[in-house]
Amino acid sequence: MNFSLVREMMRKDFQEVRRNGYVFYSLLLLPILLVAVSVIDSLAIALSTSGQSRALLSTFSTIMVFIPAIVTSLIGSTSVILEKNNHSLEPLLATPITDSELFAGKALAPLSVGILLSWVAFTLYIVVMDALTYGHLGYLLFPTDLTLVQMFFLAPVTGMLGTFLTLLVSSKMKDVRAAQQVSALVVLPLLLLLFLPIVASGADLIINFVAGVGFLVAALIIFFVSVKAFRRETILISWGK
Repeated sequence: MNFSLVREMMRKDFQEVRRNGYVFYSLLLLPILLVAVSVIDSLAIALSTSGQSRALLSTFSTIMVFIPAIVTSLIGSTSVILEKNNHSLEPLLATPITDSELFAGKALAPLSVGILLSWVAFTLYIVVMDALTYGHLGYLLFPTDLTLVQMFFLAPVTGMLGTFLTLLVSSKMKDVRAAQQVSALVVLPLLLLLFLPIVASGADLIINFVAGVGFLVAALIIFFVSVKAFRRETILISWGK
């Protein structure tokens, strides 16, 4: 794989995100809003002496895991289509770049932004919750083993799964709005369904880790399926009409 081509495509997609003010500022507000909602809902639980109530805290930290998938729906769903609308996809497909390099380059921009924002959200949540509860509890509530697994393993692999699914949808669509709608209807409900066992399990570290391994395997499968399903010749002919 030619990593210089992948890196150049990733850089170009970052520039597109910065030029799109609506998406850029939405991404900046996303971790702040999620942290605010999570802190408000979980503060009373954290101060409770009930062990069962404490277990509910894992539900709110799990919200941060969805950030990469949400970012993907904002960025990745239009990635390929914008290339077509800007008349930059056809020259790109005519270069020696392989389909796997093209998908890797298109995936890295939304994936890296999503992972970074999820880490920011996790960090803000941990710092704010510890600051608000330390005086009452006398000890730091976070981080826990569970939040570290969610932050550094589950969130990235969830981002991979959402990114590859969204790019698969984007490569088959011709309209930006349709791509965003289909991505939201396919990716987010699927991730919510997959996360039901995690939420139901509460603070079970093993279930969270096993789920992450399952998501990683699914993400790799979808990546290879997406590359196989991508036909540059078809895009060059049909999109040129």
